[in-house]
Amino acid sequence: MMAEQARFGRFAATLIILINVVVALCCVLVDRGLAADPSDGGGSSTSALSQGKIDLNRAGLDEIRTLPIPDRLARNIVEYRDFVRFYDNVYDLLDVPGMTSEVLARIKDLVATLPPPEGSADIARLSASYRQVRRYLGQEGANEGLVDEYLDMMRTPHNINELDLFDLQSFQNVSPVDAANILRARERLGGFQNGRQLRRSEGLRYWAYRNLRDFVVYSDEAESAIDTRRLRGDYQFKYYNTPYYTADDEISKSALTQVRTAFLVQDLLQPEPAMTHKLRVRLTRRWGAGVLTHRDLGDSKWNETTKWFAATGDHQWGPFHLKRLVVGNFRASFGLGLVMDNTDFIHYRKTGFGWNKRLLGIRTDLSRTREYALTGVGLEGNIVGFQVALYGSSDRRDVVLNQDGTVNRYVIMHPRLDQEWIDNRDIDAGDPTLLRREGLKEEVIGANVKYMLGKASFVGVSGFEARYDRAFRSDVSTLVADLDRLEARDSEIAAGYTSVYEDPEAGVVNSYKFRRVLGAEFQTVFKNVALQGEYAFMHDPRKSLFNKKNPDAIVLNAFAQWDNLHVLGIYRDRDLFYDNPYDRSFSEDNRYEQTLLDAPFRLHDPLYTWIELYTPQPKPERGLFLDTRYRISRELIVTGFQFDQWKRKADGADLMRYTLKGEFQPIFNLRLRVRHRFSSRTEQGPEDVRTYRNWETRWNLLGILSNYNRISLMYMTSNVMFPARQRLSYPTEADVGRAGVGLAADPGQAFEVRYEHNLTPGITFYMASSVYSGFLWNFEGNEFVLLDGNGFRNWLKIESRVSERLL
Repeated sequence: MMAEQARFGRFAATLIILINVVVALCCVLVDRGLAADPSDGGGSSTSALSQGKIDLNRAGLDEIRTLPIPDRLARNIVEYRDFVRFYDNVYDLLDVPGMTSEVLARIKDLVATLPPPEGSADIARLSASYRQVRRYLGQEGANEGLVDEYLDMMRTPHNINELDLFDLQSFQNVSPVDAANILRARERLGGFQNGRQLRRSEGLRYWAYRNLRDFVVYSDEAESAIDTRRLRGDYQFKYYNTPYYTADDEISKSALTQVRTAFLVQDLLQPEPAMTHKLRVRLTRRWGAGVLTHRDLGDSKWNETTKWFAATGDHQWGPFHLKRLVVGNFRASFGLGLVMDNTDFIHYRKTGFGWNKRLLGIRTDLSRTREYALTGVGLEGNIVGFQVALYGSSDRRDVVLNQDGTVNRYVIMHPRLDQEWIDNRDIDAGDPTLLRREGLKEEVIGANVKYMLGKASFVGVSGFEARYDRAFRSDVSTLVADLDRLEARDSEIAAGYTSVYEDPEAGVVNSYKFRRVLGAEFQTVFKNVALQGEYAFMHDPRKSLFNKKNPDAIVLNAFAQWDNLHVLGIYRDRDLFYDNPYDRSFSEDNRYEQTLLDAPFRLHDPLYTWIELYTPQPKPERGLFLDTRYRISRELIVTGFQFDQWKRKADGADLMRYTLKGEFQPIFNLRLRVRHRFSSRTEQGPEDVRTYRNWETRWNLLGILSNYNRISLMYMTSNVMFPARQRLSYPTEADVGRAGVGLAADPGQAFEVRYEHNLTPGITFYMASSVYSGFLWNFEGNEFVLLDGNGFRNWLKIESRVSERLL
């Protein structure tokens, strides 16, 4: 107890000192920011004034006040320019709070919109794109592959008059309803001529328009003007090292320290750093190629993961339009993710709405995905109302084998170790490890076909067949050493895919070396409501293809939107035996979470716990998820309310989670944000020792300064409550109760100050300091980090645009 009090005392003292430093820093920065803010006056535009007009992109507040408009609206015009975006044309003023068409008609001949002062349109667009990508990276589950795709689209925006439904729906925060309204308005107008027409599309939310505008242009000429260089490209280099291990890596550390030589132990304690090289080139818009090499933290080879692609697209051959053709590594993603979405990373609560989009169709792939990477040929196109995607791949997978040589299941190694090193370890059970690098050859052929029933409505079918050079057998005894410890929740291990069956009557063993998954999907949009659904089943080789007892899964979405409100509901139900390795549909947990595979001391090989840690498949569960966002007023927004209640199929355990996020904005450049989350497990079965209740609250105060500078203060508090343990809470005497003993809790708290400053239009630095006691998750630049214990942490990031071509 004394130690705990001393620890908290040190934490509180450090916190008080940090708060004082932050307050002083805020006063200085805010004072300097306001002093330098051109919105306080001055900064007249000679070129605009020479024509008798006020340049909206340069004029100070005093100049804007000379217009025949209210003072509050003048401030809004300046704040919109300084904190949101520059004006492309005078009609962008309609996006300013308080502006009406009558006021605009009165002042439009008095103002002008000259090019923004920081430089060329390319640099301005790219700067805006990086700000948008940083917002995307701040979302839970963001990954490198998606970020690359969106950066590409913002570097080379497309003509919105040529985008189809699926292109539009792939943009963040563009719903099927928004996409349908854009298509209807485009057909009615005969094509969009400018952003003002797009913004006025009936039924298009401002939130969707705001997130779409930086990705698109409105004519082939504007598209070509951006594409002035026939040959261009970019190169990225990333290096990462750390002197300590995160919680997940402790599993690897514990297992790897069993090696026989001190040399290998030293390699473990000082692992090779992570390093990524990525090169992409484009020849006009229609041709491109790229190559990636990646070494994960602890991998021995600099090119442990090597990927490449060559691609072309946007070709019209008679009635057939080829959207994309990719040779090499490609992404394939369709529907709601039940049949095919090949990535090594699980994105929990991936709704397909808001920021949680998946890029639909066939795409190039230079992400860090290795185990589930597809290597071959993929194409996507459309012809007379049909959207068609075909793909074929041949690659080798890392697996765990059974003693008879069949495959137990896939495994993502982290780090990816040499086979000789894996085989030469001492394992307590004395059995040789059955981990095998590239132990399985997999050949996949698949297709997705959709028929368009209207502007935003369609029905479709999807499926793939994977051929293997080994059969599959889900043998629990291969993985788990202590079978007496198995419980109902571990049935997910035994429910893995099996293609070896004994027929006692015939006295034979049937072995099948394939896996088939088929599905159907639909979408329909009616006014402001969108309905989506996908059904899929996995063929049991012992049954007919369409036998109703084949393991299956279903996901249904219902979405409704208004100007300031949206409501989303998602129902999902996956069978226990639906073991599709490419399923990435909506889920709260991964497939093997809370099974014995998370206990390395219960397994034949401690490294088998990689199956639980990194398998990206969703857990078999049935539940209903609700999500809403409501702008109550200009100052107050419920930025998100999510509620999910579901049941784990393995043992019927009940689980619940809700998250409430809100924002209060008393003035334009000051925002108070709160995020509160509560979750629980098996509240209906309190005798389960794994029952818990967890809550976490984050308060964030954000100050938006001039020139896109920002400062924020964050305070977080959390707690996890566990049930009583009888061996701890049982009274020592009959008349003495010790109810508090054994009611364990794990409280945590943290404080952080973060600052972002644009020194020049091309140089930005970010810095943050945090002090924490307990568990803390956070985003640091583009990295997601998990911290536990007691510590003081600082990080700094400097970003410099050395030239137009070098960042």
